[in-house]
Amino acid sequence: MGEQLLINGAIFALSFLSGMLGLGVAFVAIPALGVFGFELKHEIMPWALLLNGLTAIAAAVAYLRKGMVDLKTGIPLVILTTLAAPLGVYLLRFVETITIWWVFVGVLVFLAGGLLIRKAGGGGPDVTDIPNPKRILGCAIGIVIGVFAGFLGVGPGFLLMPTLVLLGYTARIAAATNSLAVTLPSFSAFAAHMATAHLNLALVGTTAVTAIIGAQLGAVFMARRVRSRTLEVTFAGLLVVLAAQRVYLLVR
Repeated sequence: MGEQLLINGAIFALSFLSGMLGLGVAFVAIPALGVFGFELKHEIMPWALLLNGLTAIAAAVAYLRKGMVDLKTGIPLVILTTLAAPLGVYLLRFVETITIWWVFVGVLVFLAGGLLIRKAGGGGPDVTDIPNPKRILGCAIGIVIGVFAGFLGVGPGFLLMPTLVLLGYTARIAAATNSLAVTLPSFSAFAAHMATAHLNLALVGTTAVTAIIGAQLGAVFMARRVRSRTLEVTFAGLLVVLAAQRVYLLVR
């Protein structure tokens, strides 16, 4: 019972943060659940993908109410990443677990560096629209991200959010749009895992509830109080912490 409370508390806190970032919780839930000793491919990945979809939906509802989601970008990304994610799950069968973790660490470090070296900004009004050529480029990148995210089992959000920032959105709008874009791909990847998943349904059920509540509260907090540059730095710092934690577990 004590461990279950700890797991639910951790998922609530991480879901609040992921809702604030518009990412879905999987990219932080995977290393967190790993600390509790769960197996990666058949327990953590399907579990985290389910929570990812639920937290993304909870955050997206809050952001849609605030008018912060660019539907002209978000809807195509939903479709393309949803179709691409199962291919990544299929490729997972041919790669060892330790290789997956090292790829995960490399991606975290790359994204953190990209956000930290960006020219500081975000003090002005939110950029809620971008030119159509950039939208097309973003959708093309989204297909690749969908495959890669399905392979890692984390949903595409942690890759899409910085991509949208680099395409020209301010981080607040990128996070809000991203929350919509990652909903269905998370569930399509989760469905691809179901044939081999081994889940504690009671624990999955309780964490689903705490994750939804945490994500919606995080989204409301971000919409009211957080600036874009603050969001970028927070995201980058979280990625560095997660990478360091996973490297420690891999090399100890």
